[in-house]
Amino acid sequence: MMKFKALAIFLFLTSICSGGSVTTAGEIVVLLDPNVRPYVEALAGFKQVSDMNIKVFTRREDGDLSDERALIKAIRARNPDQILVIGSEAMMALAGEITDIPILFSMVLSPQDKWKSQPKNLTGVSMSVSPESQMKVLSTLLPALKHVAVVYDPDQSSTLVRKGEEVCESLNQKLISKQTRSTTEAVSLAEALLNQNAAYWMIPDQLTRSKDLVRYLFFAARNKKKVLIGLSDKYVRAGALFAFSVQNDALGRQVARLSKRLMAGGQPNRFPIEVPRDIDLSINLKVAKQMGITVPDSLMQQAKSIY
Repeated sequence: MMKFKALAIFLFLTSICSGGSVTTAGEIVVLLDPNVRPYVEALAGFKQVSDMNIKVFTRREDGDLSDERALIKAIRARNPDQILVIGSEAMMALAGEITDIPILFSMVLSPQDKWKSQPKNLTGVSMSVSPESQMKVLSTLLPALKHVAVVYDPDQSSTLVRKGEEVCESLNQKLISKQTRSTTEAVSLAEALLNQNAAYWMIPDQLTRSKDLVRYLFFAARNKKKVLIGLSDKYVRAGALFAFSVQNDALGRQVARLSKRLMAGGQPNRFPIEVPRDIDLSINLKVAKQMGITVPDSLMQQAKSIY
């Protein structure tokens, strides 16, 4: 069954990369693991907008970058106009290794924390929803709220948390943050923070993927009436007050539009890393009512999903 699925995805990749008319807008090499469905969906979205000739190089999501770096010679032999890397490991395999060809990335969380200094030939679209979007909704729902809590891994989310601090300050809020690299310590830190604060910002780093931390946060939301800003729609269904979700194909379309602007002229370092533009708001109305929160019509109309 697994081999069948892998074959089906490979055939799908082949079809979306070979279909359509021959273009003269240049060539882009794409590096991704074809067995990761979100990556395939991002590539499909890219194809919907891009008119470039696409050549796919496949990699394995095994944490070993040596195989990917072995592809550099073959990539260079094609002399592409651009390279698109889909996924964090694909990006890290080529960032700094190829410096004379523009590299775009997609499906990467908190990319600024992946390198000490951003390569000049690299730009792309992050998967992380902008703190502005999240905190503005929180401020609308709870205008009297003054403090928001977060626990984060400094190796993965420092840039995102710093931006969150700036946004909160602009909205007369304060982000109370604690950093750790330990999932065990993350639970105790989150508990201490939520004993003093009413809202918690779930951010997309490795700590938040910890089952223990997620379990505690939803316990606090349910039994202590703490507000959770979720990571996606499924977190809202589980009890977070609200969240923004990113669609994989939409990320692909956005990076394709960035690719077109690069082809029109300019160096990648002149194009700041973008955050997702097409994001879907989900609100848990039942949770809001339990907490005595009134959801204004403006947010009800904006929300794609209401529970």
